[in-house]
Amino acid sequence: MAAAAAVWPLPPALVERWFGGVWYPGVQRVLTPMSNLVPVALLDVLLLAGVAAVVWGAVSIWRSPRGTRWPVARRHGGQALTIAAAAYLAFLAAWGLNYQRPPVTARIDFDGQRVTRAAVRALNETALAELVRARAGLPPGLEAWPSRAEMAASLAPGLDRIHAALGLPGAAVPGRPKLTLLDPYFTRAGVSGMTDPFFLETLVASNLLAFETPAVVAHEWGHLAGLARESDASFFGWLVCLQGPAQARYSAWYEAFLLTLPAFTREERRARLESLPAAVRADMRAAAERTRRDEFQRLRLFAWTTYDAYLKANRVDSGVRNYGEVVRLITGTRFDPDWRPVRRH
Repeated sequence: MAAAAAVWPLPPALVERWFGGVWYPGVQRVLTPMSNLVPVALLDVLLLAGVAAVVWGAVSIWRSPRGTRWPVARRHGGQALTIAAAAYLAFLAAWGLNYQRPPVTARIDFDGQRVTRAAVRALNETALAELVRARAGLPPGLEAWPSRAEMAASLAPGLDRIHAALGLPGAAVPGRPKLTLLDPYFTRAGVSGMTDPFFLETLVASNLLAFETPAVVAHEWGHLAGLARESDASFFGWLVCLQGPAQARYSAWYEAFLLTLPAFTREERRARLESLPAAVRADMRAAAERTRRDEFQRLRLFAWTTYDAYLKANRVDSGVRNYGEVVRLITGTRFDPDWRPVRRH
């Protein structure tokens, strides 16, 4: 069953109607509230159980009488293969089939002809102005910003509004941002967050800066809303942040400003960065210092190469480049005055 599910995808319309429209919203409304009640990451418990099972299997093979080790190893190998197949089917049933749903552009007034260099530069101009406006009302020092839990709570109303604006089925339950035993890997590999595809919980890196947290949390909530592609989740998260308080809007425009800078020449980029207020430049220096201090470039390369292969295996052809495609979504979409996307008729 697992091999068939991996090789033969279901028709997107069928997945959207029955999985996206009926099954997944119900599962998410059960699993995420359940995981929110637990202070630790349930994925950690699952990983520890897996490690314990591997150790137990290895010890049992080593302690088997001579002449029986190969049959014992073969039996444990079959058990491991069965468990892996069951885990893959559980992954598809809980969240993974979202990869086979139509992209968010099927729901909104999106036109690829709107995506031009001029449009990207105009988005950068807007981002620059909004950055300056939002940062002026925020505490200069990041230590005075709201806590991670407070920021997440402030995003919840925007989650409901954007979920409804996109016409997504059901109503997504926000995930409680949690740390994980995978945090050393996250911080060293430059991974900012993750959505647990089994228990549908939101996991974040411990070294996120205050102004990065809203965008990362809202992005992961986009995955909880059933948007599997990274560009779609980033688009969703960006819109959610724009519906939130000043710190959330700043987080969204900070990300948009950086993503659209490549549309300018090197000299133009330098001039635009120098035109930023001192507080914004200080935030950028803090992010650069965090990266220099925490990340291991070889581990980061391994992480992103592995994730690129994972995305492509799940039929996201652009792999990790899909993250940057959020700029295409923003510039190609028609919005109302409140930055809510206009639905496709």
